[in-house]
Amino acid sequence: MGLLDTGKDLRRANTLATILLKYGFGDVIRRLGLAAPLEQAGKLVRTSIDRDLLTMPPPQRLRCALEEMGPTFVKLGQILATRVDMFPREWIDEFERLQDNTPALPFEQLLPMVEQALGKPVTKVFRNIDPVPLGVASIGQVHRATTLRGEQVVLKIQKPDIRAKIDSDLRLLRHVARLAVDNSAELRRYRPVELVREFERSLSRELDFTIEARNADRIRKNLRKLEWVKVPRVYWSWTSPTLSVQELIEGIPARQLERLEAAGMDRPLIARRGAAIAWKMALEDGFFHADPHPGNFLIMPGNRIGMLDYGMVGKLSHSRREQMVQIMKSVVLQEPEGCAAVLASWSDGQPVKYEALVADVEDVISLYYGIPLEDLDVGALLNDITGLLRNHNLVLPPDIALLIKAIITLEGFGRLIHPGFDVMSEAEPLIRRMLRQRYSPTRLAKNLSLKALDAVDRLYAPPAPAGNPVSEGNGIDPRHLERLVRHIERSQYRQVQAMLVTGGIIAGAVMLGGRTPPTLWDISLFGLLVFLGSTTWGAWLMLVSRRYLREWE
Repeated sequence: MGLLDTGKDLRRANTLATILLKYGFGDVIRRLGLAAPLEQAGKLVRTSIDRDLLTMPPPQRLRCALEEMGPTFVKLGQILATRVDMFPREWIDEFERLQDNTPALPFEQLLPMVEQALGKPVTKVFRNIDPVPLGVASIGQVHRATTLRGEQVVLKIQKPDIRAKIDSDLRLLRHVARLAVDNSAELRRYRPVELVREFERSLSRELDFTIEARNADRIRKNLRKLEWVKVPRVYWSWTSPTLSVQELIEGIPARQLERLEAAGMDRPLIARRGAAIAWKMALEDGFFHADPHPGNFLIMPGNRIGMLDYGMVGKLSHSRREQMVQIMKSVVLQEPEGCAAVLASWSDGQPVKYEALVADVEDVISLYYGIPLEDLDVGALLNDITGLLRNHNLVLPPDIALLIKAIITLEGFGRLIHPGFDVMSEAEPLIRRMLRQRYSPTRLAKNLSLKALDAVDRLYAPPAPAGNPVSEGNGIDPRHLERLVRHIERSQYRQVQAMLVTGGIIAGAVMLGGRTPPTLWDISLFGLLVFLGSTTWGAWLMLVSRRYLREWE
């Protein structure tokens, strides 16, 4: 039995198709191959197209269609907003404007969910619960409450039957993604199956409120040294997959600028602090709030910042953070090969025209010639680089996509609070620190050793089977291997020099202590010459080993 042979899913597919037709996307239905099965089932309703709707730009029409389709598709649009490598800026802007139009449910309908999650009547835990919600979303509602101890908390309650509704929509999306791959070369370039899989993972995490609570705990621990940041405390004894109980944070919403002014808040300071929080999470901790828009920030007395909503977070491994720093370093130092090497590693196993990629990267970074790190427009840079990815059919890793979305959103938030906001001002010290660590002698020696071992393993690996030649982008890149050999030879040369310097300093010290002739004023002249020469040589070696740091300091 096919997916569209089941009554419930067939009715839902017909509803979605009707909405797409209404907004002028009938061609999408045909390209997906949905028109034929729906017509055979007698379910494809012919709906008239509102001519006023057709006057809207396509990105706006799609945004309105997704909102009308319901919560699952609003969430899908929010995921698409992170894929700056797949969609132009005007589409991303519309995806970011997606809002849940779900009406609030009466608290009486949510009460059974709360008591089931608690395992007891609410009167055993809470003194009172405000029936008027603080916020309404597609998955849950947020209500203010007071515990029996008098603590002010918020309850995030999952809506009844929401999981079943989302599961039904996900079945349809998986089916549609496979149809898109089979029936449309144009849609195939957007990798619909991978997008739906990524969306399904994200949505499954959002449906489990304990994951969001753990995210909040982890970020609070990472930011504990910043006294001007407030992350709500989780009440774990009452938190479950369908109910989250957290400390209530009160403050002025960041988007209410008039209230901030009336309260005497220092808006430039707040913008800088918001940037410092975001960059520390991303570059230092590797675990960051992926949706830093003004609605998720409350401004508290003393210019303190309260952060809310940890359903969407990003994780960056150390190697990913190194890649981001490498890209920014390559732009500032005008090294297109370094940036192109990072982008080529995102090829997802597909052949890459490396020389063409280097040429295009060179064209992009030439736009930033002579710009120091602190003045780098990172939002514009990231937009330019993601344009390159689209042109070369490269795949932006999901974690990098989330980071880019977070940076662009952060820049918009900062400029809303303070028009003169510079998103790089707080990132610069962290990037410099990472570069110091990256080019420290210990780190260089360790990395060269690991790369040398990896190269040896590859050289001694069994040959590829006949008739299966290694394509470009697989195996050992001769340019990288040649560069590695040069690094190893230079490292060995420096090691020999270091041994000679150490031996010279020791020998000079021994001759000075033993007053080896010839002497002048009881000082060994030969020993003094050897000691000073070796010391000077050693100082020169140290300067050479730290040459990259001098370019950034």
